[in-house]
Amino acid sequence: MAKLIIKFNNEVVDHVELRQGDMKIGRKPGCEIFIDNLAISGEHANVFTVGDDSFIQDLGSTNGTFINNKKISKHHLKNGDAVVIGKHTLVFITETVRANKQPDDFAKTVIIPSARDANASITVETSLKDAPAPKTERLGAIFILSGVNSGKRIELTKKVTNLGKVGKRAGAINQIGDGYTLMPGEDETPKLNGKTVPREGMKLKNGDVIEVTSTRLQFYLK
Repeated sequence: MAKLIIKFNNEVVDHVELRQGDMKIGRKPGCEIFIDNLAISGEHANVFTVGDDSFIQDLGSTNGTFINNKKISKHHLKNGDAVVIGKHTLVFITETVRANKQPDDFAKTVIIPSARDANASITVETSLKDAPAPKTERLGAIFILSGVNSGKRIELTKKVTNLGKVGKRAGAINQIGDGYTLMPGEDETPKLNGKTVPREGMKLKNGDVIEVTSTRLQFYLK
């Protein structure tokens, strides 16, 4: 279980346990992590947790979001990280220790029920005939953010991972060199952080959110 310890003038004023999904930080009523201070924007930042991993993203705040004295737009939180917003410090604490585990070889189709239609589905598909992706220092993965499999992680162990409904290719994640690129599909075009992916594709960055049909996925680079 992960949590944020909220400090003001180096004194602990609150602690918040992080739940799965989005939790907004700000001084606007309704924010899951409410901090009433004029140095903090109404909706200052968002913490997104999926499985054992938590990410923080600045929401275009006036005074910015800082991690360990460095201004960030997006950041994968690690145990002990100090998030500074305004005059408050939020210390990220997690007790989860993950054992090293070899990723499964996803040679079969993984069915992800769609949030829009219970009878519809999207697939994340690889094939046995696909050659394994070249080894890189950092391995990519995607998290399923919606549907009954929300929170599930899929390692990107192939050169090409196809996305889409059963029988329809709505996009693909290609491993090129030491990075990953999201490409449009033959039948539909995915969105990356709310923007439609162009024909030439878009390079993926840690924490990027992919929308395929009515399903959201998040890209994670370990």
